[in-house]
Amino acid sequence: MELKISFSKQIDVPYYQQIKAGLKALISTGDVKPGDMLPTEFNLSRQLGISRLVVNRAFRELVSEGVLFRKQARGTFVATLVKCSYMVTGPLFSMTENLNMEALEPSNQILVQEVIDSSEEIQNELKLPEGARVTHLRNLRLSKQIPFAIEEIYIPYDRFPAIADLDLNNSSVYLTLEKNYDTHPQEALDLVTAGLATVQEGKLLGVNKGAAVMRLKRTSTDRSGLTVEYRKVVFHSDRYHFTARLKRTG
Repeated sequence: MELKISFSKQIDVPYYQQIKAGLKALISTGDVKPGDMLPTEFNLSRQLGISRLVVNRAFRELVSEGVLFRKQARGTFVATLVKCSYMVTGPLFSMTENLNMEALEPSNQILVQEVIDSSEEIQNELKLPEGARVTHLRNLRLSKQIPFAIEEIYIPYDRFPAIADLDLNNSSVYLTLEKNYDTHPQEALDLVTAGLATVQEGKLLGVNKGAAVMRLKRTSTDRSGLTVEYRKVVFHSDRYHFTARLKRTG
């Protein structure tokens, strides 16, 4: 099999990331299907004109992400996508409220505070029209001065313009929305997955690149059902745990 991967030595994207993105694109379009055996690392490196070590890194990371799997003495194959999810319901608290309840001395540092054009992903999550602007916050969460989470928060700018200019260090975004706009997230949908830390995430959380992390995506709505925020959180896996109490009905 010859993989038609979009690959360029002219763009400023690491080669292994281009290979990963190219393979994922082929899988999503159905050009490469679950169970298909991929070319050997040697053959793919020769096809693309790059080092075999680069291809090996791309394959290893895709195996760790569950996209590919290896069979000893046979080769590398495309994995079947399996998703298992649990729906858990409970009260909604901000992270600051949760940490205060546990007496864990919460604090936070705003690393980025800017107004940007929303991407297609953000527009879909916040139910915004094309071209809408959002306030983007990159927030480092700490407990007793120890970092445990990185948040990327997106808030509709036209509805909440003051958020772009307020000093939000050591402040709760939820309480700030309530104080300035009489708006508070009333309901949220969280998606929790496992992942590996990037170089930047590792530096902020104090872990090595590739260390296990927990990732969360949250979309929150207010009492009127309007979307208030979209956030993506990366947790230090040893410093934060997600607990669910489940009960069979009937």
